[in-house]
Amino acid sequence: MRILVVSDGLDTVMTMTFAGLAERYGHEVRVIGPGWGGRKMGGVECVDSQCVKSKFSPGAIRDIRRAIHRYGTDLIYAPSTSGLSNALFASLGTGVRVVGYRGTQHRIHRTDPTNYMALLNPRVSHVVCETPDIESYLSSFIPASKLSGRSKPYQTEWVAEALSNPLPSPLPSGRIRCIFIGSSKGRPFKGLAYLIEAMRMLEPEGVTLTVIGSVDESDMKTAPANVAFTGLRRDAINFLPSHHMLVLPSLRDASPRVVREAQACGVACVVTDIPGARDLIIPGETGVLVPPGDARAIASAILAIGNEPGKAEAMGKAGRRNIEQNYGIGPYIDYFDRLFKDLCGK
Repeated sequence: MRILVVSDGLDTVMTMTFAGLAERYGHEVRVIGPGWGGRKMGGVECVDSQCVKSKFSPGAIRDIRRAIHRYGTDLIYAPSTSGLSNALFASLGTGVRVVGYRGTQHRIHRTDPTNYMALLNPRVSHVVCETPDIESYLSSFIPASKLSGRSKPYQTEWVAEALSNPLPSPLPSGRIRCIFIGSSKGRPFKGLAYLIEAMRMLEPEGVTLTVIGSVDESDMKTAPANVAFTGLRRDAINFLPSHHMLVLPSLRDASPRVVREAQACGVACVVTDIPGARDLIIPGETGVLVPPGDARAIASAILAIGNEPGKAEAMGKAGRRNIEQNYGIGPYIDYFDRLFKDLCGK
């Protein structure tokens, strides 16, 4: 099968996935996008094209269409809505199957005509959904037969450097050290305000919090002394091993990578019981789920883990097993192989 991936840039997971499709199953895989020309990623050939600047980019459409004909493409995978729209224009009249991806819980409006250029276009053969919640939501707009879900995998070896070179907590005296990683500036749905409120309740208990990422000034000003802010850090993951638990207080989220990272590092998790995020946790085993927007519940969960000897460590070990057993790259590659073969009748 000849597969064309339309993308301005692939993350590590998708690079490994398409390299695996080429190496394990013998598919011809090419990635097309600006600046790709002439490079190789495993068995994946890279093809240069104009940048996809909008849902209708004539230069990109021309280059994608040329690639379709040059390589005898059977199927296009476009992980962004703008890439998907341009791929649909480029493949008109060719019979090429076009597959999209949805990794966000942002709502879709039927009255927005641009949605019919991408996800709601009837020529879309299939949409890969990051979480069951996203798949369920899209089924109101797209036939269920065109939807399937598969969470992105994670490899424990990706945290090897963090485990070998952990960075210390800015507040090392904390009896129970918690960490939050995420950009919450201008994003109240990340729930940081509720976590800071919980820290105020926990200050007499010797609980500390390290906050990594951009934050609103209001959160910094209202935070008690047991909260330390580091700002944005490229090495944020290296702080995880020196903490007892990750706390994710989001009011909404998709499938947060940081929860995978924490479990791979052997760190217990306190996560709000919301679609997407809760799917990554085995409640009571790898972490604790709490109601969103409830500072007191967050505080109680932190104490429940931190006050029981060995509990945080046991949850951390279970979390690492969870990643090893349930988030391997192999099944993810197999999923795409089966999906693409079914769509193309191979």
